[in-house]
Amino acid sequence: MLAKAGHGVGLFERHAFPRFRVGESLVPAVNLILEKLGVLERMDEIGFPQKHGVQFFSSNGPSRPFYFSEVRDERMHNTWQVLRSEFDRMLLDNAVAAGAHVETDTPVIEVCCEGATVTGVRVQRLDESEGIVQARVVLDASGQQGVVAREYSEQELIPGLENTAVYAHYRGVRMDTGIDAGSTLIYRLDAESWIWFIPLMGVVSIGLVTSARGILRFGHSRDEILQAAIDQCPALLERMGDATLVGEVRVARDFSYRAKRDGGAGWALIGDALGFIDPVYSTGLLLSLRSAEIAALEITCALAREKKHPDLSGFSTEWQVAFDRFLPLVRAFYTEDFRFGELSKHEAHRQGLIDLLTGIVDTEEAIGVVNKIQQMFDDEAASKP
Repeated sequence: MLAKAGHGVGLFERHAFPRFRVGESLVPAVNLILEKLGVLERMDEIGFPQKHGVQFFSSNGPSRPFYFSEVRDERMHNTWQVLRSEFDRMLLDNAVAAGAHVETDTPVIEVCCEGATVTGVRVQRLDESEGIVQARVVLDASGQQGVVAREYSEQELIPGLENTAVYAHYRGVRMDTGIDAGSTLIYRLDAESWIWFIPLMGVVSIGLVTSARGILRFGHSRDEILQAAIDQCPALLERMGDATLVGEVRVARDFSYRAKRDGGAGWALIGDALGFIDPVYSTGLLLSLRSAEIAALEITCALAREKKHPDLSGFSTEWQVAFDRFLPLVRAFYTEDFRFGELSKHEAHRQGLIDLLTGIVDTEEAIGVVNKIQQMFDDEAASKP
Protein backbone atom coordinates (compact mmCIF):
# COMPACT_ATOMS: atom_id res chain seq x y z
CA MET A 1 0.00 0.00 0.00
CA LEU A 2 2.86 2.39 0.80
CA ALA A 3 4.64 1.49 -2.43
CA LYS A 4 1.45 2.08 -4.43
CA ALA A 5 1.21 5.50 -2.75
CA GLY A 6 4.59 6.33 -4.29
CA HIS A 7 6.88 5.85 -1.30
CA GLY A 8 10.20 4.03 -1.42
CA VAL A 9 9.72 0.83 0.57
CA GLY A 10 12.42 -1.58 1.70
CA LEU A 11 11.35 -4.91 3.15
CA PHE A 12 13.96 -7.01 4.95
CA GLU A 13 12.94 -10.58 5.78
CA ARG A 14 15.02 -12.95 7.89
CA HIS A 15 13.83 -16.11 6.10
CA ALA A 16 13.83 -17.34 2.52
CA PHE A 17 10.43 -17.75 0.89
CA PRO A 18 8.42 -19.92 0.78
CA ARG A 19 8.68 -20.88 4.44
CA PHE A 20 6.38 -22.67 6.91
CA ARG A 21 4.03 -20.70 9.14
CA VAL A 22 1.02 -21.61 11.24
CA GLY A 23 -2.10 -19.45 11.38
CA GLU A 24 -3.86 -20.85 8.34
CA SER A 25 -7.51 -19.90 8.69
CA LEU A 26 -8.95 -16.59 7.50
CA VAL A 27 -12.12 -14.80 8.57
CA PRO A 28 -14.12 -13.15 5.78
CA ALA A 29 -13.35 -9.58 6.84
CA VAL A 30 -9.84 -10.25 5.47
CA ASN A 31 -11.42 -10.36 1.99
CA LEU A 32 -11.88 -6.60 2.02
CA ILE A 33 -8.15 -6.06 2.59
CA LEU A 34 -7.16 -8.64 -0.04
CA GLU A 35 -9.42 -6.83 -2.50
CA LYS A 36 -7.64 -3.52 -1.82
CA LEU A 37 -4.30 -5.24 -2.36
CA GLY A 38 -5.49 -6.63 -5.68
CA VAL A 39 -4.98 -10.31 -4.82
CA LEU A 40 -8.53 -11.47 -4.09
CA GLU A 41 -8.90 -13.27 -7.43
CA ARG A 42 -5.62 -15.14 -6.80
CA MET A 43 -7.09 -17.03 -3.83
CA ASP A 44 -9.13 -19.43 -5.97
CA GLU A 45 -6.46 -19.52 -8.69
CA ILE A 46 -3.90 -20.84 -6.18
CA GLY A 47 -6.39 -23.46 -5.04
CA PHE A 48 -6.99 -22.53 -1.41
CA PRO A 49 -10.12 -24.31 -0.09
CA GLN A 50 -13.11 -22.03 0.37
CA LYS A 51 -14.29 -21.63 3.94
CA HIS A 52 -18.01 -21.00 4.44
CA GLY A 53 -18.36 -21.39 8.18
CA VAL A 54 -17.29 -22.61 11.60
CA GLN A 55 -18.64 -25.38 13.80
CA PHE A 56 -17.93 -26.10 17.46
CA PHE A 57 -17.91 -29.53 19.12
CA SER A 58 -18.16 -30.27 22.84
CA SER A 59 -19.01 -33.26 25.00
CA ASN A 60 -22.66 -32.40 24.30
CA GLY A 61 -22.13 -32.81 20.55
CA PRO A 62 -21.79 -30.36 17.67
CA SER A 63 -23.20 -26.85 17.64
CA ARG A 64 -25.39 -25.61 14.83
CA PRO A 65 -22.93 -24.43 12.13
CA PHE A 66 -22.23 -20.71 11.92
CA TYR A 67 -22.32 -19.76 8.22
CA PHE A 68 -20.83 -16.50 7.00
CA SER A 69 -23.69 -16.22 4.49
CA GLU A 70 -25.79 -15.01 7.43
CA VAL A 71 -24.02 -11.62 7.42
CA ARG A 72 -25.41 -8.76 5.35
CA ASP A 73 -22.36 -8.02 3.19
CA GLU A 74 -22.16 -10.51 0.30
CA ARG A 75 -18.42 -9.87 -0.04
CA MET A 76 -17.98 -11.77 3.24
CA HIS A 77 -20.15 -14.83 2.60
CA ASN A 78 -17.05 -17.01 2.33
CA THR A 79 -13.28 -16.85 2.71
CA TRP A 80 -10.37 -19.33 2.48
CA GLN A 81 -8.14 -21.73 4.39
CA VAL A 82 -4.58 -20.93 3.36
CA LEU A 83 -1.29 -22.76 3.22
CA ARG A 84 0.77 -19.98 4.73
CA SER A 85 3.89 -20.70 2.68
CA GLU A 86 1.88 -19.96 -0.50
CA PHE A 87 -0.28 -17.19 0.93
CA ASP A 88 2.66 -15.25 2.36
CA ARG A 89 4.67 -15.68 -0.84
CA MET A 90 1.72 -14.30 -2.80
CA LEU A 91 1.67 -11.19 -0.61
CA LEU A 92 5.44 -10.79 -0.88
CA ASP A 93 5.32 -11.07 -4.68
CA ASN A 94 2.50 -8.53 -4.70
CA ALA A 95 4.63 -6.08 -2.72
CA VAL A 96 7.45 -6.49 -5.24
CA ALA A 97 5.01 -5.92 -8.13
CA ALA A 98 3.86 -2.71 -6.42
CA GLY A 99 7.44 -1.42 -6.33
CA ALA A 100 8.72 -2.50 -2.92
CA HIS A 101 12.39 -3.48 -2.69
CA VAL A 102 12.54 -6.90 -0.99
CA GLU A 103 15.54 -8.77 0.39
CA THR A 104 15.05 -12.21 1.93
CA ASP A 105 17.64 -14.09 4.02
CA THR A 106 18.41 -10.64 5.40
CA PRO A 107 17.84 -10.24 9.14
CA VAL A 108 17.62 -6.87 10.86
CA ILE A 109 20.29 -6.97 13.56
CA GLU A 110 20.00 -3.50 15.03
CA VAL A 111 17.60 -0.58 15.20
CA CYS A 112 19.29 2.76 14.42
CA CYS A 113 18.18 5.81 16.34
CA GLU A 114 18.97 9.39 17.24
CA GLY A 115 17.79 9.90 20.80
CA ALA A 116 14.22 8.58 20.98
CA THR A 117 13.74 8.76 17.20
CA VAL A 118 14.15 5.65 15.04
CA THR A 119 16.04 6.55 11.87
CA GLY A 120 16.65 3.17 10.19
CA VAL A 121 17.97 -0.35 10.65
CA ARG A 122 21.19 -2.29 10.30
CA VAL A 123 20.82 -5.43 8.19
CA GLN A 124 23.01 -8.45 7.55
CA ARG A 125 22.99 -9.69 3.96
CA LEU A 126 23.60 -13.13 2.49
CA ASP A 127 27.31 -12.45 1.96
CA GLU A 128 27.47 -11.56 5.71
CA SER A 129 28.16 -7.91 4.92
CA GLU A 130 26.26 -5.38 6.99
CA GLY A 131 24.57 -2.20 5.86
CA ILE A 132 22.57 0.64 7.39
CA VAL A 133 19.27 1.47 5.74
CA GLN A 134 17.97 4.92 6.60
CA ALA A 135 14.21 5.45 6.69
CA ARG A 136 11.66 8.05 7.63
CA VAL A 137 9.56 5.27 9.19
CA VAL A 138 10.49 1.77 10.38
CA LEU A 139 7.60 -0.70 10.58
CA ASP A 140 8.26 -3.67 12.85
CA ALA A 141 6.52 -6.72 11.34
CA SER A 142 8.88 -9.23 12.96
CA GLY A 143 6.21 -11.05 14.96
CA GLN A 144 6.73 -12.15 18.56
CA GLN A 145 10.45 -11.48 18.15
CA GLY A 146 9.67 -7.74 17.98
CA VAL A 147 12.97 -6.27 16.74
CA VAL A 148 11.85 -2.67 17.36
CA ALA A 149 9.39 -3.65 20.08
CA ARG A 150 12.22 -5.03 22.24
CA GLU A 151 13.82 -1.59 22.37
CA TYR A 152 10.81 0.70 22.55
CA SER A 153 7.91 -1.27 23.98
CA GLU A 154 7.13 -4.37 25.98
CA GLN A 155 4.49 -7.07 25.81
CA GLU A 156 1.59 -6.96 28.23
CA LEU A 157 0.39 -10.55 28.72
CA ILE A 158 -3.35 -11.25 28.88
CA PRO A 159 -3.93 -13.12 32.17
CA GLY A 160 -5.52 -16.55 31.83
CA LEU A 161 -4.48 -16.98 28.20
CA GLU A 162 -0.96 -18.36 28.70
CA ASN A 163 -1.30 -21.23 26.24
CA THR A 164 0.85 -23.46 24.06
CA ALA A 165 -0.05 -24.96 20.67
CA VAL A 166 1.12 -28.37 19.39
CA TYR A 167 0.17 -29.00 15.77
CA ALA A 168 0.86 -30.86 12.53
CA HIS A 169 -0.45 -31.55 9.03
CA TYR A 170 -2.14 -34.86 8.17
CA ARG A 171 -3.05 -36.49 4.87
CA GLY A 172 -5.97 -38.89 4.42
CA VAL A 173 -8.24 -37.33 7.06
CA ARG A 174 -11.96 -37.76 6.42
CA MET A 175 -13.49 -34.38 5.68
CA ASP A 176 -17.03 -33.14 5.25
CA THR A 177 -18.54 -32.58 1.82
CA GLY A 178 -20.32 -29.76 0.02
CA ILE A 179 -20.40 -26.34 1.62
CA ASP A 180 -18.92 -27.77 4.85
CA ALA A 181 -15.81 -29.22 3.18
CA GLY A 182 -13.66 -26.21 4.04
CA SER A 183 -15.15 -25.30 7.40
CA THR A 184 -13.03 -24.80 10.49
CA LEU A 185 -13.97 -27.29 13.21
CA ILE A 186 -13.23 -26.57 16.87
CA TYR A 187 -13.21 -29.55 19.25
CA ARG A 188 -13.39 -28.60 22.90
CA LEU A 189 -11.74 -31.10 25.26
CA ASP A 190 -12.20 -29.22 28.54
CA ALA A 191 -12.28 -25.66 29.84
CA GLU A 192 -8.64 -25.03 28.96
CA SER A 193 -7.99 -27.33 25.99
CA TRP A 194 -9.28 -27.54 22.42
CA ILE A 195 -8.25 -28.84 18.99
CA TRP A 196 -8.45 -27.02 15.66
CA PHE A 197 -9.28 -28.77 12.38
CA ILE A 198 -8.42 -26.72 9.26
CA PRO A 199 -8.71 -28.27 5.76
CA LEU A 200 -5.88 -27.10 3.49
CA MET A 201 -4.64 -28.05 0.02
CA GLY A 202 -4.31 -31.85 0.21
CA VAL A 203 -3.77 -31.91 3.98
CA VAL A 204 -5.57 -30.99 7.19
CA SER A 205 -3.96 -28.86 9.90
CA ILE A 206 -4.75 -30.26 13.36
CA GLY A 207 -3.54 -28.55 16.50
CA LEU A 208 -4.00 -28.74 20.24
CA VAL A 209 -4.17 -25.51 22.25
CA THR A 210 -3.90 -25.90 26.01
CA SER A 211 -2.49 -24.13 29.03
CA ALA A 212 1.30 -23.96 29.11
CA ARG A 213 1.32 -25.10 32.74
CA GLY A 214 -0.78 -28.21 32.06
CA ILE A 215 0.43 -29.41 28.69
CA LEU A 216 2.52 -32.27 30.09
CA ARG A 217 -0.60 -34.06 31.26
CA PHE A 218 -1.00 -35.09 27.60
CA GLY A 219 2.52 -36.54 27.36
CA HIS A 220 6.19 -35.58 27.31
CA SER A 221 7.12 -35.40 23.62
CA ARG A 222 5.30 -33.21 21.10
CA ASP A 223 4.20 -36.32 19.14
CA GLU A 224 2.80 -37.96 22.28
CA ILE A 225 0.99 -34.78 23.31
CA LEU A 226 -0.81 -34.24 20.01
CA GLN A 227 -1.76 -37.92 19.59
CA ALA A 228 -3.05 -38.12 23.17
CA ALA A 229 -5.25 -35.08 22.60
CA ILE A 230 -6.68 -36.60 19.39
CA ASP A 231 -7.30 -39.88 21.23
CA GLN A 232 -9.34 -37.99 23.85
CA CYS A 233 -11.67 -36.60 21.17
CA PRO A 234 -13.92 -39.36 19.73
CA ALA A 235 -15.58 -37.03 17.19
CA LEU A 236 -12.17 -36.20 15.73
CA LEU A 237 -10.65 -39.67 16.15
CA GLU A 238 -13.27 -41.21 13.86
CA ARG A 239 -12.01 -38.95 11.04
CA MET A 240 -8.40 -40.13 11.50
CA GLY A 241 -8.69 -43.82 10.52
CA ASP A 242 -6.54 -43.59 7.37
CA ALA A 243 -4.64 -40.43 8.29
CA THR A 244 -0.86 -40.16 8.06
CA LEU A 245 1.38 -37.47 9.49
CA VAL A 246 2.98 -35.11 6.96
CA GLY A 247 6.23 -33.53 8.16
CA GLU A 248 6.90 -32.93 11.82
CA VAL A 249 4.82 -32.09 14.87
CA ARG A 250 5.54 -28.50 15.87
CA VAL A 251 5.15 -26.42 19.03
CA ALA A 252 4.38 -22.72 19.32
CA ARG A 253 4.14 -20.33 22.23
CA ASP A 254 0.53 -19.26 22.10
CA PHE A 255 0.42 -16.58 24.80
CA SER A 256 -2.00 -13.70 24.19
CA TYR A 257 -0.48 -10.24 24.59
CA ARG A 258 -0.30 -6.74 23.20
CA ALA A 259 2.40 -4.12 23.14
CA LYS A 260 2.19 -1.32 25.68
CA ARG A 261 3.28 1.17 22.99
CA ASP A 262 2.17 0.91 19.38
CA GLY A 263 4.53 3.48 17.90
CA GLY A 264 6.67 6.55 18.37
CA ALA A 265 8.91 8.93 16.47
CA GLY A 266 9.83 7.15 13.24
CA TRP A 267 8.43 3.72 14.16
CA ALA A 268 5.31 1.60 14.53
CA LEU A 269 4.47 -2.02 15.36
CA ILE A 270 2.24 -4.13 13.13
CA GLY A 271 1.14 -7.76 13.05
CA ASP A 272 2.17 -9.97 15.96
CA ALA A 273 4.73 -7.38 17.04
CA LEU A 274 1.75 -5.22 18.02
CA GLY A 275 -0.29 -7.99 19.62
CA PHE A 276 -1.59 -11.54 19.43
CA ILE A 277 -4.86 -13.01 20.58
CA ASP A 278 -5.76 -16.67 21.11
CA PRO A 279 -6.40 -18.42 17.75
CA VAL A 280 -9.72 -20.03 18.64
CA TYR A 281 -11.70 -17.70 16.33
CA SER A 282 -9.03 -17.40 13.60
CA THR A 283 -8.71 -13.63 14.01
CA GLY A 284 -4.89 -13.60 13.84
CA LEU A 285 -4.43 -12.78 10.15
CA LEU A 286 -7.27 -10.26 10.27
CA LEU A 287 -5.66 -8.37 13.14
CA SER A 288 -2.23 -8.54 11.48
CA LEU A 289 -3.40 -7.32 8.08
CA ARG A 290 -5.70 -4.70 9.59
CA SER A 291 -2.90 -3.25 11.72
CA ALA A 292 -0.72 -2.98 8.61
CA GLU A 293 -3.52 -1.34 6.62
CA ILE A 294 -4.16 1.23 9.36
CA ALA A 295 -0.43 1.94 9.67
CA ALA A 296 -0.06 2.41 5.90
CA LEU A 297 -2.90 4.93 5.83
CA GLU A 298 -1.58 6.81 8.85
CA ILE A 299 1.96 6.94 7.46
CA THR A 300 0.76 8.11 4.04
CA CYS A 301 -1.08 11.02 5.69
CA ALA A 302 1.85 11.84 7.99
CA LEU A 303 4.42 11.86 5.20
CA ALA A 304 2.12 14.04 3.07
CA ARG A 305 2.64 16.67 5.77
CA GLU A 306 6.38 16.30 5.03
CA LYS A 307 7.31 15.08 8.47
CA LYS A 308 10.70 13.41 8.34
CA HIS A 309 10.13 10.96 11.20
CA PRO A 310 6.43 11.24 12.12
CA ASP A 311 5.30 10.32 15.61
CA LEU A 312 3.01 7.33 15.16
CA SER A 313 2.06 6.80 18.81
CA GLY A 314 -1.61 5.99 19.10
CA PHE A 315 -2.05 5.07 15.44
CA SER A 316 -3.67 1.72 16.32
CA THR A 317 -6.79 3.00 18.14
CA GLU A 318 -9.17 1.28 15.70
CA TRP A 319 -7.16 -1.96 15.96
CA GLN A 320 -7.30 -1.79 19.77
CA VAL A 321 -11.11 -1.51 19.61
CA ALA A 322 -11.28 -4.70 17.52
CA PHE A 323 -8.90 -6.50 19.91
CA ASP A 324 -11.05 -5.46 22.88
CA ARG A 325 -14.21 -6.75 21.21
CA PHE A 326 -12.72 -10.14 20.35
CA LEU A 327 -11.19 -10.59 23.82
CA PRO A 328 -14.40 -11.20 25.86
CA LEU A 329 -15.47 -13.82 23.32
CA VAL A 330 -12.11 -15.55 23.69
CA ARG A 331 -12.35 -15.45 27.49
CA ALA A 332 -15.88 -16.86 27.31
CA PHE A 333 -14.66 -19.88 25.34
CA TYR A 334 -12.36 -20.78 28.23
CA THR A 335 -15.21 -20.52 30.74
CA GLU A 336 -16.38 -23.99 31.70
CA ASP A 337 -20.13 -23.39 31.50
CA PHE A 338 -20.10 -21.25 28.34
CA ARG A 339 -22.10 -22.72 25.45
CA PHE A 340 -22.54 -21.15 22.02
CA GLY A 341 -25.91 -22.84 21.64
CA GLU A 342 -27.32 -21.17 24.74
CA LEU A 343 -26.07 -17.71 23.79
CA SER A 344 -27.25 -17.99 20.18
CA LYS A 345 -30.86 -18.84 21.12
CA HIS A 346 -31.47 -15.08 21.12
CA GLU A 347 -31.56 -14.08 17.44
CA ALA A 348 -29.69 -10.79 17.96
CA HIS A 349 -26.99 -12.61 19.94
CA ARG A 350 -26.65 -15.24 17.20
CA GLN A 351 -26.28 -12.50 14.60
CA GLY A 352 -23.71 -10.79 16.81
CA LEU A 353 -21.73 -14.04 17.13
CA ILE A 354 -21.78 -14.57 13.37
CA ASP A 355 -20.65 -10.99 12.79
CA LEU A 356 -17.72 -11.48 15.19
CA LEU A 357 -16.79 -14.86 13.68
CA THR A 358 -16.79 -13.11 10.30
CA GLY A 359 -14.45 -10.43 11.70
CA ILE A 360 -17.06 -7.66 11.88
CA VAL A 361 -16.82 -5.85 15.21
CA ASP A 362 -18.81 -2.65 14.71
CA THR A 363 -22.42 -3.77 14.15
CA GLU A 364 -25.05 -3.18 16.82
CA GLU A 365 -25.43 -6.95 17.21
CA ALA A 366 -21.69 -7.58 17.58
CA ILE A 367 -21.33 -4.88 20.20
CA GLY A 368 -24.46 -6.18 21.94
CA VAL A 369 -23.18 -9.74 22.26
CA VAL A 370 -19.78 -8.50 23.52
CA ASN A 371 -21.55 -6.39 26.14
CA LYS A 372 -23.72 -9.39 27.09
CA ILE A 373 -20.66 -11.61 27.60
CA GLN A 374 -18.85 -8.90 29.54
CA GLN A 375 -21.92 -8.46 31.75
CA MET A 376 -21.83 -12.20 32.49
CA PHE A 377 -18.24 -11.82 33.69
CA ASP A 378 -19.10 -8.73 35.75
CA ASP A 379 -22.07 -10.45 37.40
CA GLU A 380 -19.94 -13.49 38.23
CA ALA A 381 -17.23 -11.29 39.77
CA ALA A 382 -19.81 -9.35 41.79
CA SER A 383 -21.29 -12.56 43.20
CA LYS A 384 -17.98 -13.70 44.64
CA PRO A 385 -17.31 -12.84 48.31
